[in-house]
Amino acid sequence: MSYNSKVYSYFNLLACFILWVGWVGLYFIMSRGVVLFEVDLLCGELLNMSVPFILDSYSVMFSFVVLLISSSVMLYNGFYMDSEVFYSRFCKLVLLFVLSMLFLVFIPSLLGLMVGWDGLGLTSYLLVIYYQDKRSLGSGTLTVLSNRIGDVLFFIGIGLASGVSSWGFLDLGQSWAYVFWGVIIVGCMTKSAQIPFSAWLPAAMAAPSPVSALVHSSTLVTAGVYVLIRFSACISGGWFMFLGMASTLTMLMSAVSAVFEPDAKKVVALSTLSQLGVMMFAVSMGAISVCYFHMVSHALFKALMFLCVGAVIHFSGIQDLRYLGGFLYSSPVIMGWLTVACLSLMGFPFLSGFYSKDLVLEAFLTSDMSVVFMVMTVLATCLTAFYSGLMLYSVAGFSIGASYSSSMVSNYYVVIPCSILGVGALFGGITMQSFSLGFNVLFYAEGLYKLVPILCVVSGLSALAGFMMIRSMSYDFTVLGKSEGSSGVVERVTDMLAKMWFMPLLSSDLFSGSSLSLSRGVKDYIEDGHLEYSLGSEGVWATNNSWSGYYISSQSDYIGVCFIKGVLFFGFIILITSGV
Repeated sequence: MSYNSKVYSYFNLLACFILWVGWVGLYFIMSRGVVLFEVDLLCGELLNMSVPFILDSYSVMFSFVVLLISSSVMLYNGFYMDSEVFYSRFCKLVLLFVLSMLFLVFIPSLLGLMVGWDGLGLTSYLLVIYYQDKRSLGSGTLTVLSNRIGDVLFFIGIGLASGVSSWGFLDLGQSWAYVFWGVIIVGCMTKSAQIPFSAWLPAAMAAPSPVSALVHSSTLVTAGVYVLIRFSACISGGWFMFLGMASTLTMLMSAVSAVFEPDAKKVVALSTLSQLGVMMFAVSMGAISVCYFHMVSHALFKALMFLCVGAVIHFSGIQDLRYLGGFLYSSPVIMGWLTVACLSLMGFPFLSGFYSKDLVLEAFLTSDMSVVFMVMTVLATCLTAFYSGLMLYSVAGFSIGASYSSSMVSNYYVVIPCSILGVGALFGGITMQSFSLGFNVLFYAEGLYKLVPILCVVSGLSALAGFMMIRSMSYDFTVLGKSEGSSGVVERVTDMLAKMWFMPLLSSDLFSGSSLSLSRGVKDYIEDGHLEYSLGSEGVWATNNSWSGYYISSQSDYIGVCFIKGVLFFGFIILITSGV
């Protein structure tokens, strides 16, 4: 079979699934029906085994979006993976990944959910390390180990579920142990990369761009959000408070880091992380329909953004925003769809992202949330407009350090999938809000609150315009990085903000480094016979020196710095819990 035939066969296969799910979804959405059926696997006198499936507006519409994005990605592979030797193997991994996501969507059972949950973790690891270099292996290891935490927690949840002799969502109730909900929420936080499990999502950018478009738009990262939507009717309020705190910090942390990040793909990944924080915060407030609406609309324009950025990087060979440029003239189609995706991410009026983001912000502002939460949410929304506009400015070719590209994008493997997703980014929001149950929610708010989404976009773009004027006068080619002559404190703060508050350090070096050091110590001192040496005279001398160094460091200002950090952290907790 020729290369083009393989591409079209995979694309037509997924297109058939999309057509089927689309018609079924249209029927159930219009009739507001729910169908729950079981498929018998084993029927015996002593052992019966069946797999339940659920068809409702949530599962059918989300699966439709997943298959739409998957078919676009499969067609996009014909351009991006053109020279790939093992193309069939790559496509099979992608299809296995999609199949795992469909198991997660359609099976309303903890045990069946684990099939899709574990399948997502395994196939995502294989896709992240697909290029088989050291960087990809490190990123894939961080991804799979972070997700294994969620897998273990879900296995614990399955064990707790044995107490009522049922693993179905519909059998869960308030009689469950309080710890069960904590296990489920923390497990979902690992899949959706909430603090403190945020480091793996930007690291997964080592995967090919088609994989990033699928993984970071509608599948792996939204799996935790989708499961929480299914469980939301039973989760108690105490855990919602914990989820709200973690999601708000994730939202702000990723937005600030995206401002300082020069890597184009990581900027898009950090924007995904910020929007996942928005979805999780909506779940914590009980705005389930609004969260689901934003999850679906976000999947459309974020997949479009990944495909456009991947095409830009593929043609230019440059991933650094400080040196990109010229695509407004050489690739107007791709640049136009990238503009649509970025404006939709900002929440620009009448695009897909505006309708869902407007509802989310109104739900935030009309709730009884604290002032701290409100300020952090508005600031993160303004920063979203800032870094989205900055990326558009850099890719278009207006930045000072831009190297203009002469590549012309006329490949229909790029134009067709981007156009399909672009139509969704343009009209998906208004279509779902007009014809879908639960998305036409009205929030009665004051006039100023109604203007907050638009004011955030205007404020972010105004700040960007001011920053670009200052940068043009200073001829500083950095995005928002270190500048010459800056003080040590400013440099350290900038470094902390640019590195996701040192989350990668905490996720990799702290935990894995400690375990590796422990294993090395066990090998050296027990297996290799160095224990006697360490307890001798030289060992006592080394121990004395280490304790002396610890005593000297304790007399320095390090303890004072830790004390100040502790006071600020507990002060933040007190402000939130007191409802200020």
